[in-house]
Amino acid sequence: MSSKSRSFLLLPIVFLVLVGCLAVQVRKKIPAPPPLPVTQKSPESILTVAAEPSPLSTAATKHITAPTPSPVSTGTLVVEFVYTGEWYRETFNYQPTAPNIRHIVLVMPEEGEVILSSPGWVFSTLMFTPYPEPFVFRPEVTEYVPLLAYLHDAYAGLAEVVLEPGRYKVAVAFIAEALPPPDGDAILYPGVTGGGASNEFHTVEVRAGEITHVIYELTDENGWGAVNILSMK
Repeated sequence: MSSKSRSFLLLPIVFLVLVGCLAVQVRKKIPAPPPLPVTQKSPESILTVAAEPSPLSTAATKHITAPTPSPVSTGTLVVEFVYTGEWYRETFNYQPTAPNIRHIVLVMPEEGEVILSSPGWVFSTLMFTPYPEPFVFRPEVTEYVPLLAYLHDAYAGLAEVVLEPGRYKVAVAFIAEALPPPDGDAILYPGVTGGGASNEFHTVEVRAGEITHVIYELTDENGWGAVNILSMK
């Protein structure tokens, strides 16, 4: 084989060697891409973060699971009344806190089992008992005994009664006990051994969760005196 033929055979081999060397140099110059941040986190740290609840989700859970308060099912009736007359001041030394004066409130459901046309006979048949002793009717009046459940003390003319929502008939009164005879006189006032004053029924509506405040005035026109066991206007 001639030298010229060998040269043609060597040229392709040299070319392949040069291309291979160039590829190696290029591969060395291209830097490898940096690792992704995700690969830097360990599985343990990711789990810990995922298991930790946020403050917002905790607050929302507490709000949902908190017990709901029971709805208010009763209302409050505040009854206030004043006496502006003169006769009981002169005859019984009336004062709102006098020991011989007892203030009373009668509160009855408008559609209850017991219906009264007027509260006057209820008040006038009470025996005087000083506050805070129980109310007592005269022994001969037995039909009014169930009404004791509807009577409420109103010390100095003020009472606060908690009631179921609804409409009620309300009346007020004070009863007076005769004072000891002045100067040994057996008669304080002709035929009067006690007395009081009261008004007629007024309808009041009590709402759940609310305070209903009513104010009444009693005058000498509302008074009655007790003669023996009878009552008269």
